[in-house]
Amino acid sequence: MTVLLGCCQEDRSHTGRGNSDDRPSLYDETAAVAIPSSPPRQFPPLFQLERARLSELLRSLSPADWGRPSPCPGWSVLGLACHLLGDDLSLMAGQRDGHHGTPAPPGLDEEGFISWLDELQVEWVQAARRLSPRLVVELLDWAGPQVVEMVSGQDPSALTANVSWASAVPVPAWLDHARELSERWIHRQQMLQAVGAPADLREDLIEPVLDGLRWAYPFRLELHQRPAGEGVEVSVTGSGAELRWDLVSDGTAWHFRPNPGRPLVAELRMTLEQAWRLLSNNLDRDGHGQVVAAGDADIVAALMRTRAIIGTPK
Repeated sequence: MTVLLGCCQEDRSHTGRGNSDDRPSLYDETAAVAIPSSPPRQFPPLFQLERARLSELLRSLSPADWGRPSPCPGWSVLGLACHLLGDDLSLMAGQRDGHHGTPAPPGLDEEGFISWLDELQVEWVQAARRLSPRLVVELLDWAGPQVVEMVSGQDPSALTANVSWASAVPVPAWLDHARELSERWIHRQQMLQAVGAPADLREDLIEPVLDGLRWAYPFRLELHQRPAGEGVEVSVTGSGAELRWDLVSDGTAWHFRPNPGRPLVAELRMTLEQAWRLLSNNLDRDGHGQVVAAGDADIVAALMRTRAIIGTPK
């Protein structure tokens, strides 16, 4: 039952504390995607800000809004809010308390793992149907500060996290923090879409979110080796924001660099709206326009299929 692609990035776990070591990988575990150990920013204040904006949104909803269908098939706005509550509780149970009550069955291939994860998420949301909107808001308001406290107590540079769309080997915990932040931010955008409101593209959160999601690019390009020095440019523009990510090949892997590679073999140009939607599997090309891509056909295809989620791009 694969119903949640584009709605959930993956299970949350840290090396030695979770179950993601059993996840299959199609990528070379010896390849070195150069993810810096030092965090690019402080994440606890961002979690706090994101939860404040979620609370503001939820408290503004009418009774009818809670029942509106969300972009996650089969889930209403209330169901999506219950899913976010489950995110908080499972994150704290696993990373704070060391409790893993739902380990993945051993021996699953990628498709099997996705089906198991989807069923687990659906099971939680179905069980949470007994919760009222008021209870869900109050529980989210309680859980938010607990998550901030937990994240504040973790070493962001420790190689304890598994982020399967960015690396086949453990990565610094800050990238897991970025993933968890983006999970919550993206679901809020889906709620806004459900109630007919525009996405919240304020720079203070969308830039950190995209800065985390971008780490899917060098990993997904790993299967497409090119001569050393060749480059790929990804540019994102929007109201008040302009981002550019230059990827340069060293002959075996791709790395973010401050200057573009030469020759430039491919480029991708997107708006802020297109960027977060494409990377999270939420892009409706009819509703959000065509992404501009040019260059090497294989590289362009890889860029267009890159997602910061597990599973098959739509």
